[in-house]
Amino acid sequence: MEQDTDPVAVLTKLEHTLASAWVTGDRAFIEGLLAPEWTVTDPSGQVLTRQQVLDDTFITSDRKITAMAIDDLRIRLFGDAAVVTGRTRASGTYRGSAGSAVLRFTDVFVRVGTRWQVVASQGTVVPP
Repeated sequence: MEQDTDPVAVLTKLEHTLASAWVTGDRAFIEGLLAPEWTVTDPSGQVLTRQQVLDDTFITSDRKITAMAIDDLRIRLFGDAAVVTGRTRASGTYRGSAGSAVLRFTDVFVRVGTRWQVVASQGTVVPP
């Protein structure tokens, strides 16, 4: 996937594949894309580490994402860094209760060699 020479195409594919990976539970892809130092600022303002998110996703069964789609992507390149913004529509369950959310997100990528990794993310809930 990352052999493509067009960084916008590569980052677009990575974002869509990441959304799918959260639904299918593709831990290997998620761990490969999220840099070891990755953090996310969640909609409540809490900053979570990569390990906290991975544990919450793969060790507990509290949260299950059943569908996720992204759109409205905007990719801005800055040499070996990129800022990707977009919209996520997700649904799933939390501790047995179904729910859905629309979020605006920002992902900051860095390129090391030919490989892109996310180093920071942030999500904001879009009110219904």
